[in-house]
Amino acid sequence: MTGACKDFTLTVLPIGRLASFAGLSTNYSWMVKSLVKGLKEEIERLDIKLLIRYGVDEAECAAALAVFEKFKENRIAVTLLRSYYSDLPEGCEEMAVDLKVVAKKQGTFLIDLQSTNHHYLYLCSEEEALFLGEFKDGIDDETILNHFGFASIKDFWQQTDKNPEYLPSLSPPTQDKELTTCVACGVEVGEPHIFGCPVEQCPWCEAHLSRCNCRFDQLGVSDITNEMLLDDFEEMLELKGRIVFEAHQNPSYPTAGDDPGPETTPTDK
Repeated sequence: MTGACKDFTLTVLPIGRLASFAGLSTNYSWMVKSLVKGLKEEIERLDIKLLIRYGVDEAECAAALAVFEKFKENRIAVTLLRSYYSDLPEGCEEMAVDLKVVAKKQGTFLIDLQSTNHHYLYLCSEEEALFLGEFKDGIDDETILNHFGFASIKDFWQQTDKNPEYLPSLSPPTQDKELTTCVACGVEVGEPHIFGCPVEQCPWCEAHLSRCNCRFDQLGVSDITNEMLLDDFEEMLELKGRIVFEAHQNPSYPTAGDDPGPETTPTDK
């Protein structure tokens, strides 16, 4: 990865991809993870409110807090706003007015943050946000452009019409988001999983790709010990045809009513 993108992780997974495919256990307690994530997000929300109060002109403070309330249930937005208010571009004490979606792919977003007088580009996932510069200056990093399907900076200007005002705003998550988003890697229905996702299905046997033996069979090895083997396996996957994410792939958990409880053995009275 080169240029501005070199310090940003385009693919964010709960485990490293080498560990995922080396046969190590990927049994996570998704319920506990969800609780921990919820606590972390609540702390971050409080933190952002403090950053707004200290970083924005007093006349705009109430409006800035209202914008945050609008987006506070969107993890991408929370991460981006925290980054913005932690390090205001060019020291401008301007509120974030709106968040526009320039492009998105596999859980990563290219966002135009509209402040009071500027438009700033950010590369953003649920875990981190990277400031790219002002929208009017475009993007000179080919890695980022290619990731989002732009053939060149010229193509970027053509697709965005050089005017972020007409881009769609980032939407709050829907109540059925868990049905349309992979719980592990964050891709949406119809997108291929991020390589290494424990939810992805194997195109050879349709079991979980990180748990079946097809990776070893296809590579002709008994163990995966380095990144070169992973690169070879990823290329094999692309040639075979990866199984994209569908809602039914997400793990489900029994509710209290579904739990049969411990088995009991009848005893003589």
